[in-house]
Amino acid sequence: MTSVRNAAIFIIVAMQFRGHRVDPVHRTVTTPTGRVVRLEPKAFDLLLYFAAHPEETLSREKLIADVWDGKFVTDDAVMVAVYALRQAFDDDSRSPKFIETIRGRGYRWIATATELPIAPSTKRRWFAVAWPALIVVGIASLVWAARTPPQPMPSLQRTSELVRAQARGIFFSERTTLHDLEEARAEFRKAINIDERFAEPHAALAQVCVRLIEIGSPDAATTEREARREAGRAMELGSDLALSNAALSSVQFVLDRDVPASERSIRRAIELDPSLPGFRRRYSYLLGATGRFSQAIGEARIATDLEPTSAGAIDDLAWPHVLAGHLDEAERLYREAERLDAANGATFMSHGFCLELRGEPGEAMKSYRRAMEIRGVPYDAIVAYDRAFATSGLPGVYDAWLRRMSTRNTTQMMLAFFAARAGRSSEAIDFLRESVRRREPGTLWLSVHPAFASLRGEREFSVLAASALQAK
Repeated sequence: MTSVRNAAIFIIVAMQFRGHRVDPVHRTVTTPTGRVVRLEPKAFDLLLYFAAHPEETLSREKLIADVWDGKFVTDDAVMVAVYALRQAFDDDSRSPKFIETIRGRGYRWIATATELPIAPSTKRRWFAVAWPALIVVGIASLVWAARTPPQPMPSLQRTSELVRAQARGIFFSERTTLHDLEEARAEFRKAINIDERFAEPHAALAQVCVRLIEIGSPDAATTEREARREAGRAMELGSDLALSNAALSSVQFVLDRDVPASERSIRRAIELDPSLPGFRRRYSYLLGATGRFSQAIGEARIATDLEPTSAGAIDDLAWPHVLAGHLDEAERLYREAERLDAANGATFMSHGFCLELRGEPGEAMKSYRRAMEIRGVPYDAIVAYDRAFATSGLPGVYDAWLRRMSTRNTTQMMLAFFAARAGRSSEAIDFLRESVRRREPGTLWLSVHPAFASLRGEREFSVLAASALQAK
């Protein structure tokens, strides 16, 4: 392994890259205009490593191993250091002259040095000849530094804050509650306020806004405007960035109902970075909602191969199996997801529905009860649902849920689900009519969702299902 300490041997004297002078003694970069930039330690270590490995494609994993000595740091640490170097060298990531980003693979230093590095084998001889000159150069450099104070990276500290905000946003965005997604939204907004020039926070914020709308944001109109604005901004800043295209796809599908455009965008995102399981899961979502169950299963399976210990990915693989009627396989997958994450109420609810479709109402009720316990439903309410089940079976439980949830901030689509399963078809149609009018995201599943199988013979249901996927 070539560490950054070994790499430093190659840069004993100052070097120049396209007129930018690198001083390894004082760890500064002087621009062609005379501006002196003093880099943070790890940013300068990364510069030394790049200079020792010109034209090599270096993965983030290798950079962490060699520059950070294998210490536990996130990929964001590399991003911050690369950003600092680009600032120091006035480099543009979209038209790079120093650091080229190789999508899905890492980074490559493409600038040519105007002074050749000293090989390790000649190090001692060079010191014997050049040591007096080095002292003179060092003194001259100190005088120069005193007359021209180094200018710290103006946004390096704030960039670190940006990365922390982005990381926290990602953490909260992987959860499913309204509170957590609002936390993610706040963190991504903070990252954008720190420095709005990165496409990633804009794309992430757009995705979170879409998810908030999907679970029933109380201010859907404002959230939709923000989602559209941020997805557009992400594309402006990085049209060749996978995250930007994925965010655009979510807006096109969930908000515009433009299936062809959304599919093009998500396929472009996968083309740009096929290693991210989230893109496969979103594509599976689109395919499943439009009735292409085999393809949806294929994309979701790729996601689980990329992320085999993710309960969410396994849960997403189970759902298209439910849609396709593969209930035994879906039930097995839900059990695996529960084993990996026993505190995810959404998985237990989905598992319960699968068991219900399999004709196992008792087991389904056990799964529903566990989901309610995880979600903090009061004990007396759970006891009431148990009594309803004992008296009227699962239709009685759905009826009780409908009465309880109709007084809360619940989507019309969810109320329609409860009404349909309770056998109250006319009420289900009424709720669906309002849900489609509001363009609630849940209506994307209307034509394929097994919960509404009993309504498919009704003419109005067919009309509603067809209009749910009509583009704006």
